[in-house]
Amino acid sequence: MESLFSRTTVQFIAAYENLNFRIAAEKCLVTQPAITKSIKKIESDYNMKLFDKRGTKMTPTEFADDLYKELVDMRDTASSLRLKFENLYEGNSGHLNIAVGVTLQSSQGFVDLISNINLKFPNVSLNISSMIKDTCIPLLKDGEVDLWIGDISDLKNDDQFIKKFIKKIPLVLYANKKNQLFNKKKLSLSDLKNQKWSLLLGGALIKKNKPGTLNSIVHEFQKKGIDITKNLTTFSSPTALFASVKNNGNLAIAAKSLNNIAKNFDLKEVENINILDLDVGIIVRNKIADYKIIKNMIDFSLKNLG
Repeated sequence: MESLFSRTTVQFIAAYENLNFRIAAEKCLVTQPAITKSIKKIESDYNMKLFDKRGTKMTPTEFADDLYKELVDMRDTASSLRLKFENLYEGNSGHLNIAVGVTLQSSQGFVDLISNINLKFPNVSLNISSMIKDTCIPLLKDGEVDLWIGDISDLKNDDQFIKKFIKKIPLVLYANKKNQLFNKKKLSLSDLKNQKWSLLLGGALIKKNKPGTLNSIVHEFQKKGIDITKNLTTFSSPTALFASVKNNGNLAIAAKSLNNIAKNFDLKEVENINILDLDVGIIVRNKIADYKIIKNMIDFSLKNLG
């Protein structure tokens, strides 16, 4: 059988609505025999009669009544879907599901990014979720998340999405302003062997052998003779991390982009110690990469986060 909205289907709808093959032919810009051929094809495909003729009068059968209703509903649904995606493409309406990593979720750059998108596309709703990379990627592929903004370090290329590098953000150390470490003129990682650590990582249950960012961080400390896994607490929220460090005396490992949040908890960056650099970028599903709002999202990300 031909596709649902084929020429045959369109001609049946015209014949049903006009109950006259000649008028249906005129509206479809075809000959009357073409209408007759389409009706016979549907009747043959389904082994059901569509119209009863008595003289010049043509009456739809019950099958034709039900078929017409179903086809019109599907046609209207398809038209609504087309309008929906056209509006989202242009940024006139719709909604976007945005996932953001913990390194950026509370940063001023991300706040400015969302403000710019709201001003540019006021009729598009933004659903923003804090999410770790490992959780986000499967949702991105399934279409439940439209784009991800965060750490793209160690992320393999995939033909289902595009990846755009924005900048490198260093992981640094934060400590309570009253910590005696700040009494020393110069510090290095090697001076911090007896410390307890709090790490902003995002994962609830982190395995020591898990690849990616955690392994990279552990390796950087191991090069200085420090095994942070013996005294390590991980957090998925910057607020929880910094509130805890303020009270327990641990050293916090977090992105430099969160400096403004750390200050709210009387924490201070330990100068001249960078653990490693995170590659921060944006990942977008290929299927929506050419949407106007997505292109603007990428441009604003480069401007506000770069």
